[in-house]
Amino acid sequence: MKYYKLHAALALALFSGVASATPFTITSPINGGQAVSTGVSEIGGVVFDALGLNNTRVTSQLAASTLFTGFASGNPLTIGTQTGFTGAITGLLGGGFSEVAIRFTLFDGDSAPGDFDAGTDNTLLVNGVDFGFWSGVSSERTSSDGLTSISTGIGFGDNILSTGWFFNNDATALATLFSSITGTTEVVFRLNDVDPGDNFFDFTQGVDGSLINTGQGPTTGGNVPEPASLTLFAMGLLGFSWLRRKSA
Repeated sequence: MKYYKLHAALALALFSGVASATPFTITSPINGGQAVSTGVSEIGGVVFDALGLNNTRVTSQLAASTLFTGFASGNPLTIGTQTGFTGAITGLLGGGFSEVAIRFTLFDGDSAPGDFDAGTDNTLLVNGVDFGFWSGVSSERTSSDGLTSISTGIGFGDNILSTGWFFNNDATALATLFSSITGTTEVVFRLNDVDPGDNFFDFTQGVDGSLINTGQGPTTGGNVPEPASLTLFAMGLLGFSWLRRKSA
């Protein structure tokens, strides 16, 4: 009976892990919500998280200390560049991306009153591919170490530290992105601003000092399990424990 209870508890914990929400900043939108890879900080920098056509996952993080600070001298401005997407990395992804999620953390970068990303002023470009408006991104206000949630909202507010995820699963756009990465081995994050002259952008301000230099090059993981696979695994544990109980 104890053996049965142990596996029932394990299965229940597995189900609970699937159902319960991971903290927003460390849960990537890919595949319906996946915890970020080991080594990625709670907030800070730029996290690039993608799923290959064969369900292999690739993740990288640009350190906040390497990102743009200042007034835009041109449009679009380059926030940062992630290198290291060699053929050895892209060759593991089945020939393309099925989903891409990108996380940004920033303290309101507008020198004028109001939110820096109001309306349709600013869009994110990734190797020239449009990932949408900054004002439409789901975001979370946190403490500077990313461990304490303050509130959730849309966009990046005025004089607050916010972290948000962009997401794209458009096959045509991602085919263009993948082709550009295989050609250059890098991912360039840019912000296109309709009126760049009055905006001061700082992608490091407000982040705890211990997170400023957190970063890692592209790394690939195994195939991301489908939710159904996790369910079957849990059911298998229950069935196995039942057989053990019956034989005992």
